[in-house]
Amino acid sequence: MKGPRFPPELCDRFIDFLHDDRKALKECSLVCRAWIPASRFHLFERSDVTVI
Repeated sequence: MKGPRFPPELCDRFIDFLHDDRKALKECSLVCRAWIPASRFHLFERSDVTVI
């Protein structure tokens, strides 16, 4: 069963609103394949790893 389709721009706005809520972003990445790139962008936008 498929739910209603939202325009991609609206979905991106939903995810952008959650930019500082890591738990919600992880859950957004499980909603559908189309939400994965925007969710990952915010989850991995900064890297605290130091390369030697």
